Amino acid sequence: MDDLKAEFVAETQEMVEALSSEIVAWEADPADRSRLDAIFRFVHTVKGNCGFFEFPRLEALSHAAEDVLSEMRAGRREPDRQVVNAVLAIIDRISDITADIASNGSCPEGDDSALVAALNGEGTEEVEETGETGQLIPRANANRTVRLPVELLDRVMSGVSDVVLARNELARFMAELDRDNLLRGPFDRLSAVINEVRDGMTRTRMLPLETLFTSLPRMVRDLAGQLGKRVVIETDGGDVELDREMIEVVRDPIMHLLRNAIDHGIETPDERNAAGKPASGLIKLAARQSGDKIIIEINDDGRGVNTDKLVAKAVSAGVIDEERAAQLTMEERHMLMCEAGLSTADRVTEISGRGVGMDVVRDNVERIGGSLRIDSVVGRGLRVLLQLPLTLSITPAMTIVVGQHTMGVPHSFIEEIIDSANKDVSFEQMGDAWFAKIRDRRMPCVGLNTLLGIAEADNKRRALVVLRLAGGAEFVLTVDKVLAHQELVIKAVSPALLATGLYAGTSLTDDGRPVLLLDVTGIAEAAGIDTGIEGRTRADDKLQREWEEQESRVPAVLFTSLDGTRKALRMSVVSRIEMVEASQLTRSGGRWRVILGDLIVPLAGLDKVPEDGEAIRVLRLGDGNSVLTYACGDDTDVTDLPEDLTPMPGDNEIEAIALIDERPVELLDSHWLFSNFGEARNQDDRPVCRLSAQDSWAQNFLRPVIESAGYRVVDEDDKTEADVAICGDPKESKVLPAGQHIVLRKEEPKRTKSDKSIYRYDRDSLVAALEAARARKA
Repeated sequence: MDDLKAEFVAETQEMVEALSSEIVAWEADPADRSRLDAIFRFVHTVKGNCGFFEFPRLEALSHAAEDVLSEMRAGRREPDRQVVNAVLAIIDRISDITADIASNGSCPEGDDSALVAALNGEGTEEVEETGETGQLIPRANANRTVRLPVELLDRVMSGVSDVVLARNELARFMAELDRDNLLRGPFDRLSAVINEVRDGMTRTRMLPLETLFTSLPRMVRDLAGQLGKRVVIETDGGDVELDREMIEVVRDPIMHLLRNAIDHGIETPDERNAAGKPASGLIKLAARQSGDKIIIEINDDGRGVNTDKLVAKAVSAGVIDEERAAQLTMEERHMLMCEAGLSTADRVTEISGRGVGMDVVRDNVERIGGSLRIDSVVGRGLRVLLQLPLTLSITPAMTIVVGQHTMGVPHSFIEEIIDSANKDVSFEQMGDAWFAKIRDRRMPCVGLNTLLGIAEADNKRRALVVLRLAGGAEFVLTVDKVLAHQELVIKAVSPALLATGLYAGTSLTDDGRPVLLLDVTGIAEAAGIDTGIEGRTRADDKLQREWEEQESRVPAVLFTSLDGTRKALRMSVVSRIEMVEASQLTRSGGRWRVILGDLIVPLAGLDKVPEDGEAIRVLRLGDGNSVLTYACGDDTDVTDLPEDLTPMPGDNEIEAIALIDERPVELLDSHWLFSNFGEARNQDDRPVCRLSAQDSWAQNFLRPVIESAGYRVVDEDDKTEADVAICGDPKESKVLPAGQHIVLRKEEPKRTKSDKSIYRYDRDSLVAALEAARARKA
């Protein structure tokens, strides 16, 4: 509302200033109809606006003036000097009151009866302004605004950008001067001023989203009434600022999503009552800023989307086959709504169509570097999440060279940059299409030179830019050279270039060279890259490959032994790292041992006795049956063992030599260590705790705590009778048989008296429960 008041004040004062010459001319010639009409339109506009803001004093003044001016326009009253003076005095009073509203935010109290009486010819003296409006603040102290054409702001912004480029070019020359040069001080001040001006001009392009939100309640009301529905819209985050050009770009997608929600999402009042919902549907539109992105979320509490029906429609339309349909994740099922021509609506209306038009929404969002996500629960509603960049005017980009031309690629699309000569890169040709294989990823390869018809450089070496579209599809763009990352101030490209669909804008580099910003989505479409559902699922295939690679890796703990040798142990045998004092060391039976709590554990790798007060680090190792420790230095790290290991058959302690970070590392033989140093403990007296082998959190987080409490841990496949089992759901007790079950819940809130579960990170309660179970066994 404050923003609307400020706009009202600015508009009123602007109209008063524009009327100044008209008022003087009308005073000289009251019979001038054109000037009379202009003054009438002013008071009529002020009267209408005052009713909206509840400014009764202004409304009464403008209403009285409007009545008199209306009679003059109809010829029922002659504009004598007293009436003209009264009208002019009212306009002055409106101007003063408006200035006070700008300063204080409210309409001041005052008596305007003398002015109204003068309008009706009831006064005989000349009307004079006597400050009846109260203690009005002079207009010079009020918040002042000015309206400028957007084209003028764009020209000024373009000029500031040119000044910045000139400053950067001058900075390169300044770098060659001596540090004591007298020009450095003025240049630094000039540079700071230019930065301030550029930041200020950038701010002029930003508008609050409230400018978009204000028109939505009326649109929702009218559309719902047209469809016989009752819908309420709630907005949040109207103060979030977005580039004015970006607001215009996302206006249509947001309108389409709202029409979708009202037309096909929200049910009729009868249907909602039958489903146990309020008769009025609710749409929530919220915006928030996250880093350099704006998140816009649209929720409705309607019927949602039946994904089974959507998938069946996609199969029947030939968008995907049945085999691929069975593999779709829930997110991919929802994204089928964005496939061209695919809709689950029983009817297609002129208002909207779920699926019909959603592909345009997605394409428009992705074209500006944004992304779209859809979630839905049948019977409960649908959520659409839009992620957008803050501005279109300044784009982080990687500058590249193609032939003799410098171009830019938006940084948000770049996944990786790699040299074509890299040993992990290979190329394959299938028909007329080329594919690049980078490590284990096989992606379509697009030669930018070929696509744009630009001659290739003589150098056969190319740079490969791996690009990922907002929907997940990936492809490789080959260029002659990659230059550097730059913040490009984007200007509109010529209509001829824009029509190609390959360019998003133009800019200049710091040295003044022209740069064309590539439209990555347009490049993909021109090259025939599949951006539909098949292309989008390649992102999940990539994640699956990464997961398989992770599974095949063998992690190891890399450390320096006390004799200075680089060694490694497989991670699977290392429980944790302990710090022990010299007083905890003891020697018996011809070997070193260390006291850890109530355990005396064998110690390997100790070549000298530490001095009193000196502490050493030890790796605590376990095989599920016995425990031992290995002395190490302070330098420890975690790494993956390479596939190529050199066996050491002549040394029982060393399993192999591995080359890690171009340095040889001795991989200790875990089997030899436990066969020579391990001492099996009596397992019969230890209580048994059962954990699911499939629960990685339990194995990684809980197992050390349980073993520290004196338990032996087994999984669901072990036939040993367990004293206690720990699970995350009481239903798991059937697959984790034990004498007692401890249930760990994920939520932190306090449990009720009837709830015997324990919060998963309440260590004290968990240990106490284990001790109680152990006491019952004893």
